[in-house]
Amino acid sequence: MLSKKTNDADVIGYCCMRFPVTDLKRSVDFYCNVLGFELVSADFQFGEAHITLKNGNGPGIFLMETKPEDVTPLKFVFPRSFFITNSTGHVTMVELLTNDLLALHERIKQAGAPIDKEPVFTNDFGYFTFYDPDGHYIRAVEERGAYFDLKQRMSSTLKRDLTEHENQLLRGLCEKASVEQQKFLSSIISEIRGS
Repeated sequence: MLSKKTNDADVIGYCCMRFPVTDLKRSVDFYCNVLGFELVSADFQFGEAHITLKNGNGPGIFLMETKPEDVTPLKFVFPRSFFITNSTGHVTMVELLTNDLLALHERIKQAGAPIDKEPVFTNDFGYFTFYDPDGHYIRAVEERGAYFDLKQRMSSTLKRDLTEHENQLLRGLCEKASVEQQKFLSSIISEIRGS
């Protein structure tokens, strides 16, 4: 078992992500107007823009203008669906969360961005994959099911994120629930949302 004891040298969070882009203005437009990020700052002469999620979650992204010949195209490799590859090896894909997968899919389609995989839904989540204007491989995910609905409702009611312990308890409750119990939990969530 891995130690949970912290150490001053441990990584404690994300600072930012940096994406090479070939046309900074086009990329700012795509990330802000299509995906819904917020522009924090931009220096188009220097070739850098800082964007973040509007809700403040997660690390910021720096879009760094780069010569087209210096951007290595990436290619999806199956069955390792969480990785893409180029001539130098594997690169992890970026996954973004949304509350409405189909609406985001339609927005990305309307923007003309290449869509790799159309939306797929399971009991717990839905997803699709697409490329940004520079070929960065992105998976959009919508969490679904009793656990995610309850987690979202509880966070909203408490006006805070659930603690790790609360998340574990809630996930355990939902995983152990029978199909009938999960339907009951979902009906309670629907009633709460309706009121």
